[in-house]
Amino acid sequence: MKLIIIIVSIIIFYIICYYIFPTEITILQSNINDFNFSNLLKRQPIVISDYIQDPEKIIDCWFKFNFKSKIENNSNDWTHNNYKYLFINATDNTEAIIYNAKRTKKNPETTDKIIIIKLQKNQSLILPFKWKYYGNNLNIWGIDDIITFSFGKFF
Repeated sequence: MKLIIIIVSIIIFYIICYYIFPTEITILQSNINDFNFSNLLKRQPIVISDYIQDPEKIIDCWFKFNFKSKIENNSNDWTHNNYKYLFINATDNTEAIIYNAKRTKKNPETTDKIIIIKLQKNQSLILPFKWKYYGNNLNIWGIDDIITFSFGKFF
């Protein structure tokens, strides 16, 4: 019985750690060849400067042990990322507007700071868990691990 309590406590602690967000925002930049997977642990947006013609190939290679799903984004409103990562690839020259994860409200207010990232056709952005985004001309894939797949949509 004690073992079950310890295991459940560890799982709860692990889930709570997903909701601890960085206090400072930094937009990280990389290219495909120099991509450092430890940057994903920083929970900051990452802009991939290379032009990725086949993003699914990169996603399958980089996140082969994760749950992946293509997201149809037809919303003309802010969308909350409930996936561990969102892989966003521009289908045309566009802007991705993002909003910091530590906010709990759905949409930013006029006094809040939003970030506008200009993406050229086939450039990509990786957005961390619970960030909000808005944009058009974007192909989007949700990438989950077992925790966000199980609990990310509920909390």
